[in-house]
Amino acid sequence: MRELFQVAGVDGCKAGWLVALVEGSVERSEQSGSYKFKAKTIFVAEDFTSVLAETAGCDLVCVDMPIGLSDDTFPRQCDVEACRLLGPARGRSVFRVPVRSCLTAEDYPAANKISRRVCGKGLSKQSFGILPKIREVDELMDPMVQRRVREIHPEVCFWALNNGRAMRHNKKTVPGQAQRHNLLVDVLPNMDDLLARAPSRGYLMDDAYDAVAAAWTAAQAVMGRAATLPEKPPFDSKGLRVEMLYPVV
Repeated sequence: MRELFQVAGVDGCKAGWLVALVEGSVERSEQSGSYKFKAKTIFVAEDFTSVLAETAGCDLVCVDMPIGLSDDTFPRQCDVEACRLLGPARGRSVFRVPVRSCLTAEDYPAANKISRRVCGKGLSKQSFGILPKIREVDELMDPMVQRRVREIHPEVCFWALNNGRAMRHNKKTVPGQAQRHNLLVDVLPNMDDLLARAPSRGYLMDDAYDAVAAAWTAAQAVMGRAATLPEKPPFDSKGLRVEMLYPVV
């Protein structure tokens, strides 16, 4: 019996959100099963509302953006575990996610002040930089949507692709992008054809690799080959699981 599915990986970019669609098929028999993946398309969505609309037919969507925010604890447990897993070099790519009340801030001083008042710790400018996109996702997210839209971190996905070893080089360097490219081509042989048809502006190449890695993670999850950080995630005040999904290869 052949089962077909479609998944998406999403990464924030300068023009909005970069979305990679991947098709998968699973051939099942009484003795065993085999699977194939095919990168389908990659495009830029202006906002997260458009992301949800354009991926409505997907079985699962994995996005590199926090889903599930704490009201008073900083950092989240899933961020701590991801940092520990990635080690000192790549662990620095895991931004500390602001508490939900920071979403009301209009500038960095206000957000930093709220963070210090609520949880006793300041907010980095890097974390504040993604605050608008965190707000955009949080406004649209509820437990029903989270059944289909899950949080990932690309570096944890690449860690899994690399047999449980963190990437040696930063994703914005030439060696770092080469390593990530080679890992993804091994699991999505037509990825270069996909990238050749991608929009020519509005994102960086590392955004594309992150989106494809997120899509591959979604495909693994659909096949039951994924786990979460932490293993037993807590829930936030909106009823969202505060977790990161990652592939188990």
